[in-house]
Amino acid sequence: MLQRTDHLNINDLRQEALIAEFTASINGRILVIIESYPFFYVGRIVEVESDTVSIQVEICNVPELDGTTLRTHIDNIQVYFIETPENPIPEIRI
Repeated sequence: MLQRTDHLNINDLRQEALIAEFTASINGRILVIIESYPFFYVGRIVEVESDTVSIQVEICNVPELDGTTLRTHIDNIQVYFIETPENPIPEIRI
């Protein structure tokens, strides 16, 4: 649960909120866009450890990484979308 305290700055609060959302979404599907290689991937969140999220990749812009587990620091994630029953991740063809 996100707790506001006076000693946390906006970046700390942002990071805590992301960690809480990713932790609550373990086993859920996620689409991630990052600035660096491999740029984007879709997969299932398998673990959140501190400020790093591990994702079992289903599809990636680098096919050799399909089926692997990528560990991404939360600060490197530029855009993400967590699938819900009402809003599934569309099928992506590369």
